[in-house]
Amino acid sequence: MLYARKIEVGRLVYIRLGEHAGKTCVIVDLVDQKHLLVDGPHNGLTRQVIRLNQVAITDLKINIPRGCKTKIVREALEKDDTPTKFLSSGLHKKAAAKAAKAGLGDFDRFKARVAKTAHNRKIRSAVRKLKKSS
Repeated sequence: MLYARKIEVGRLVYIRLGEHAGKTCVIVDLVDQKHLLVDGPHNGLTRQVIRLNQVAITDLKINIPRGCKTKIVREALEKDDTPTKFLSSGLHKKAAAKAAKAGLGDFDRFKARVAKTAHNRKIRSAVRKLKKSS
């Protein structure tokens, strides 16, 4: 199958761009091919229409009817414990690593670059030894 993550009602999405970047919400309805009606009662996100290119679709899904009320979305999220499951996903870890890297200072970036160079130098010398011996 080409796409494993379908855009469907009840799918948990991660907002990548815009004023609510970094928050998660649930698809409540599909407006058209490029817009979704989302609701995020677990992190204070009000029901709103958001563009599809601003979100990343996750593997997590809750069972809710199309166009349901915020109360039903909140209860379904609490029942499945979906927000805490998202914290252990790769998408959250990648976003956290990106935020940590963005928060580095000048000297921290320098130290990371020096450590990366030293690591690559060790790998390069080991590869050269293996090529020379064979």
